[in-house]
Amino acid sequence: MDLAKAILIFVGLLPLWATAALSKKIQVYTIETPPTVVKTGEGLEGLSGTFGKVIASAIKKSGKEKEFEIVWVPWKRALLDLERNPQALFFPFTRTFEREYKVNWVMHLADVDCWLYSVDPKVAIHDLKDLTKYRIGVLGGSAREQELRRYVGNSSKVEGMTEDLSNFRKLQTGRIDIWATHPAVMAEAQKIMLAKGQPVRDSRALKKLFSQSMWMVGNRDMSDQNRNLVQSVFGWGSRRVIKPPPMTGKDFLNGALL
Repeated sequence: MDLAKAILIFVGLLPLWATAALSKKIQVYTIETPPTVVKTGEGLEGLSGTFGKVIASAIKKSGKEKEFEIVWVPWKRALLDLERNPQALFFPFTRTFEREYKVNWVMHLADVDCWLYSVDPKVAIHDLKDLTKYRIGVLGGSAREQELRRYVGNSSKVEGMTEDLSNFRKLQTGRIDIWATHPAVMAEAQKIMLAKGQPVRDSRALKKLFSQSMWMVGNRDMSDQNRNLVQSVFGWGSRRVIKPPPMTGKDFLNGALL
């Protein structure tokens, strides 16, 4: 086969390859974070929990189940795939000022408070600057960890876990002093341990850390075809600009040095 003929064949196949790429299923990445998202089976039927049911219901109602694929992955893998895969959607994701223009904000799920919990009566948080005194468990790579870092910097006392519920076991055994999580997740962790017949130390809510606006998000480079499909199923979030959190003198200094 001569070069000219090979080029013609290659050019002729380009539209087919493009069509195949556009017709690829949209991957909905999520992580299991009971009770907000729970895996109870395979595919769309296995998507449960407060947020999971919302997403599953929207897809089923649209009648376009065949266009979507549910992918269960660890948190950091989900963020990586969201960044590099134009077909990707991901939930739940916190809307912050820093993330505002990095993704497409597809669907608002809920506004959720994050609290600091402890089982040790000696642990006290009068001001969030007191966090520097304690070992703190949190979901690694989450907006909650980012918020904690505003007060403790790069301290090794903040321990990020790939599974948030595992922080409850660490809190119960004294391996951490504080757990930063949502009230619903704390309640679920207690429920699971009690169901196993294991003793549970009473948890105290110390202080509210911040409120999180939880969303489904999409890759910024999603094709127009898939963008239209997603919009028809979930709607599309407005380009609402998030007001940045108040900056401290330390924040300003760090920014000036970068």
